Amino acid sequence: MNDTLILSTPTADLVFGLEWFALIGGRPDRLARRIARQRRASHMVLAGETAAAVGVGVLGKTGRSRKPLHSAAQNLALLFGTGTTAVLVDLGEGRHWLAAVHEGAVVAGTDRLYASPRDAARILQELRQAYPQIRVLGRAPAPEPPALDALEGACAPASRLSALRAWRSRLPRPVQVSALAVLAALLLPYVRHALHRPASQAPGGAGHAAAQPPHVWRDAIAQAMGAHVVHGISGTRALLEVFHQLPVDIGGWRLQQAECEGQGAAWRCRARYQRAARAASNAGFLAGAPKEWALEFATLEQAEGNWVTAPHGAPLARQRLASSAVTENRLFSALQDLRPAFSHIHIGKPAPLLAALPKDRGPGQARPPGLAMPLRRPIQISGPLRSASLLPPVAASIFWNRALLALGDLAKPALASSRLTLTLQGVLYEMETQSIESGERAVADSGIQGEAGVVQGAQNPADAS
Repeated sequence: MNDTLILSTPTADLVFGLEWFALIGGRPDRLARRIARQRRASHMVLAGETAAAVGVGVLGKTGRSRKPLHSAAQNLALLFGTGTTAVLVDLGEGRHWLAAVHEGAVVAGTDRLYASPRDAARILQELRQAYPQIRVLGRAPAPEPPALDALEGACAPASRLSALRAWRSRLPRPVQVSALAVLAALLLPYVRHALHRPASQAPGGAGHAAAQPPHVWRDAIAQAMGAHVVHGISGTRALLEVFHQLPVDIGGWRLQQAECEGQGAAWRCRARYQRAARAASNAGFLAGAPKEWALEFATLEQAEGNWVTAPHGAPLARQRLASSAVTENRLFSALQDLRPAFSHIHIGKPAPLLAALPKDRGPGQARPPGLAMPLRRPIQISGPLRSASLLPPVAASIFWNRALLALGDLAKPALASSRLTLTLQGVLYEMETQSIESGERAVADSGIQGEAGVVQGAQNPADAS
């Protein structure tokens, strides 16, 4: 459990150093309380409109204040509800607070106290790798971090901690002692037998890895999910808008190809142009190209624009993923309806997001039975740019890592072919289907791969075919 610090303000006590977990599946309130009990927490805060995360901590007597207790990290999330923001501030007396929030949620592994900024540097570097568009408050061009009174002003019901009641027996203490003594006497023969039993007779036998407690696996899964982003419906629309807004001609330079690669929740894009008109010049391209582009001229006949889009998407840990069974039933059926509008649709077999428990989590590697694992499938779709407008409704759990728009020569465009061909590559996330009777994994190794056909209503005037 993290070290915690409580700083008092006129209206509330702000708590720094809670331990945060993503809530995966089930009822969020029940799962949050279960995690809090497993961590032996005295207080918890259930954060987010969809209760996607819980912060827990052991506050002890310091938490018995008449003022309401509020999470400083959750207040930070309320202040910075969009994008990715981090703070590393000196709270005095050798305590430096590192916290990060992404799209209004506290990032797991942050909201921690360190003895010096150098101790927090590694975590901050990991955050930069996971969220390339992150801004660190206090470092130009980002604004200064909020002062204590600003964090106090952000206090809301969503950041208030609730105390967890400890179990108390209604029996008198002498009766409790007597009952425990009788129980110990009854269990003593079984304990002796277990201590003298050969190792080969132990449950599971030699060579079997002991199952780790469920919370250890849940922590590892949450940490793994925290490193992934889903672009979803809105992000897919934003990516398609990038290609729809591309100028086909800039001062006599014709578009040849455009490509975007996933960079966290954003994309790093580039567009290549060929000098087509006799009067076309570098000066004309410089004057007509979008201002946010970084321009390069590889030769006298070729030009390229590079830019990074704004981030679109949310952490995978905040998504309510459909099961494999639901994916194969509903999503695959929806894609089968769209197949005629595309030249190629392929979805691969599912693979676990976390293949094994990290070694730093303990010696046991066995996963507890009944614990569902997030899965990922590769997905690739190719077809006319106009047909891509049909994709956002089925992209709720997809991360697009590459998108390529090619301009070709096509004498006679058809429903599944066009001069503007878009190829999308990404990852589809889902949850492992659990067997209700045995709790064993039941992952179907299904895929879908289709060729062009005929479908109505796939026209989009944005395509230049």
